[in-house]
Amino acid sequence: MMPLLLTDALPLRRATDLPNYRADTAERCLPWVFGRATLTPVPIDLTGQEWIIADHPVTEVVRVTVAGKVTTGWQLQQRLDATGHAIAVLRLAQPTITDPVTVTVAGRRHPTTGALLSTPGDMVRELMRLCGHVEPVGSWSGLDEHYGQTELGLVFESPQPLREALASIIEPLHAVWRPGWAAPRSPDAPVAVLDVLNTHTISARTDNTTLATVARVAYAQDWAAGAERGALRLVAPDALARWGELVLDVELPAVRRARDALAFATARLADSARATWTVTADVDARIGTLRAGQTVALAHPHVPAGLALLTAVVHDREQAVLHITATLYVESVPTVEMQRRNTAVDPAAAAEPVVRYRDGVATFTVFDDQGNEMANATVTLDGMHTANTDGAGRVQFKTPRGAHTLQVSMPGFADFEIDVIV
Repeated sequence: MMPLLLTDALPLRRATDLPNYRADTAERCLPWVFGRATLTPVPIDLTGQEWIIADHPVTEVVRVTVAGKVTTGWQLQQRLDATGHAIAVLRLAQPTITDPVTVTVAGRRHPTTGALLSTPGDMVRELMRLCGHVEPVGSWSGLDEHYGQTELGLVFESPQPLREALASIIEPLHAVWRPGWAAPRSPDAPVAVLDVLNTHTISARTDNTTLATVARVAYAQDWAAGAERGALRLVAPDALARWGELVLDVELPAVRRARDALAFATARLADSARATWTVTADVDARIGTLRAGQTVALAHPHVPAGLALLTAVVHDREQAVLHITATLYVESVPTVEMQRRNTAVDPAAAAEPVVRYRDGVATFTVFDDQGNEMANATVTLDGMHTANTDGAGRVQFKTPRGAHTLQVSMPGFADFEIDVIV
């Protein structure tokens, strides 16, 4: 396979690439799934018994719902389709052609280790491999260094350029990137000084239309529902007092955890809540190699002095000039605070709690609808006994065996109930 250009579309297969397909799925692409995500599988037979989860093997299926209710009547089959392509298929014990089906899945595995591909660096490298690129050792190491603990969940199910797909992984992290390299979008040690000796032309402008003092943040996309499952509201108090309420909408669909969404949105609002300059310049190419993401020091009388982050560099070899664009920060990083967190919990989709019973005591481990343990949640058993979960989402009650109801509440979450059998 010839390596795809960044402007080429991802090589997703369509349902029509299968020898047999349902007419109502003709326009659908067969999904690529990275990390943990919830999506609508593609039906492949007329009875509604078999559904394609992903156009590749997956790590595991976490949960299946039919008509909004969790079901255990399913089987995961990892097999070759009629063209010899490996796919992941959901086989339902009770077929349906009318009820909506959703699957929460842990997607692609690392081609060497078999581990779930869930961090930005692993996702980007696999995406490049799937598009025919053989990259040198150490490529995208900045993603591992700065975002190696960040877990993402992402579904590619529509045609889009490779550049756009890479951006959907990297840019929500508030990172700057170029092929093979990425780092946080913030000034670092300068690699060059722009002054009257090496700069032919230079100008700076500021744009107050980009200012923001409040951020509305949406994260944890549910691809089946077409909406994010989590929301945050952040504020920069000093900037709010100075300029009033200027709202910035931050979309983080691939980010699964609230703490990661908070960190990335905080950095984004901190940049938007202070005055910045956009600097453009033509620089003598003899200054050396400059790349997007590097930092330069400005010491030219025509622009404010300070450290500027390069956002674009074009080498004009005919004129021996570098055309650069950079962002100059002239104010210190403002304080950003979280005002509110909201998480949509669908009681029908919430994972069944793990139940252990010994010597008359039931231990429940409670999960949200993203499969995360709910630490420090308030749980009431049968409307009578209340206790809080520990850091691992566990709570204990002394109770007889039988059917019980757990009522779960937690700040930032919608209250919900789960029926359990002890």
